[in-house]
Amino acid sequence: MAKAKTESGEKKPSQMGMVRAALEELGYEAKPQEMQTHIKTKFGVELPPNIISNYKSQLKRKVGAPAGPGRGRRAATAAPEGGLQVADFEAIRMLVNRLGSDQVKRLVDVVA
Repeated sequence: MAKAKTESGEKKPSQMGMVRAALEELGYEAKPQEMQTHIKTKFGVELPPNIISNYKSQLKRKVGAPAGPGRGRRAATAAPEGGLQVADFEAIRMLVNRLGSDQVKRLVDVVA
């Protein structure tokens, strides 16, 4: 299925693309309602705030933007020397997402 085109023949951006553009212009602190208004004005499309919020969360995770106040995971506290911290597990999860669990297991075997 081909992407819809605008009257001028250009491809319309995806919903994710519209949210990404709004974040670039308004910043990550922008609220979904504010972004909804911006997207409606710029692209002529009315996205529901829950869709905007979902895409915003996905994009934040991709670029590593900090979560808002009172949101997201608790900050990693200093662990006893040699102990694991939340950041260690987040790094492992990022590797698994990027490389796959089998490849990460192979890497562990190499360095073990």
